[in-house]
Order: sequence, then structure tokens, then C-alpha cells
Amino acid sequence: MPTDFNKTQILENLEVLSEWLRVKYPDDTFELLVVGGAAMALDELKGQTRDIDLLLPEILPAALKEGIAHVSRAKRLPPEWINTNAANILKKLKPTKGLPEYFNEISRTIGIGNNLKITLIGRQALIGMKLLASTPSYTKHTDDIRSLNPRKEEIEEAVRFVLSIDNVELRKEDLRIVLNAIGLDFDEFIGNSKR
Repeated sequence: MPTDFNKTQILENLEVLSEWLRVKYPDDTFELLVVGGAAMALDELKGQTRDIDLLLPEILPAALKEGIAHVSRAKRLPPEWINTNAANILKKLKPTKGLPEYFNEISRTIGIGNNLKITLIGRQALIGMKLLASTPSYTKHTDDIRSLNPRKEEIEEAVRFVLSIDNVELRKEDLRIVLNAIGLDFDEFIGNSKR
């Protein structure tokens, strides 16, 4: 079973999904808001990713679940090659005043067949989500942030986003270590906050 997908493989798998959905659900259309490594791979900012993380739909419709399972079996992909884990994390941690406005920005849209629309999350939201997922012990997301080469203002906003939904001391310590790993000083972004 392949564990990593490059841009071409992602698109091929989505084409198979689109075709299956066209046959089984000919009158339906579907839209996926993609975040994480798949968004980076599709924008050619990263070579490979393990899965396709979605922010929308937050809950997969039955037709999509069936199609994802079919493609998983047919192509021997992991069962959660498309998943809503990122959406579930945000749903659990979402601030009461909602997500920042830049979560509505998109990088681009890719049409797959005439029934599947793939929308890639915008750059600032992508950086924020990668920082939210980063931990000192799991460097994949930190490496992704590094490869995005964010400007200081983008990191500052990403730190503000992460702390708006997870402001505990342990998270601050994780951010301090992660930012240090990419050559930045956490305290520079939050001023004289408590350590």
C-alpha cells in the first residue's frame, strides 16, 4: 500500500474518485477544501504527502465516503487517504468568535471531471494550520513551514491564530521550540508574555 502521494498521484486518485462519483451519483457535484501537505503538493510547494486533509466538508457525505472507500480498495490506498481530521481539530478547538477571515482565501481551484471541485486553502491559513499541527517531536509540519519560507508577518499571524485557540503553557513551549527550529524567536512574536 503506497504511503506517500505526489501531485500526479493525488490528481490521478481524485480523477478515479470523480469518475466513480459520476457513475454512481450522476446528478451530484462535490467540493473539497484541501489543507495541509496535499494543498502544498498540489501547489508544487512539497513533493509528497501521506493523505488529503479537508477543512470542508466537515462531515463527509455518504456518497463521498463510499467513493473514498471504493478508490481505497481499488488502488490499495490507506482507508483515510482523504479525511476530515483537520476539520475535526478545528471544530474541537475553534475559537468562539470564529476563524480568521483569511480562512476564506483560496490559493486556487482545480476541477476534476465535471463533478468534483478541489479548492486549495490560502497561504496564511495553510501556515497557521501547519503551525497548529507542529510539535517538537513530530517535525514533518515544521519542515513544511520551513519550505513555505514564511515572512515574519505571516508567522506572527500564525502564532496569533494558534494561541487564539490553544493558549496553554505547553502549547507556548512547543511553539517556542518549533519557531526556534526554523530560526525564529517565539518571544519576538508575543512580546513579554509569560514563559
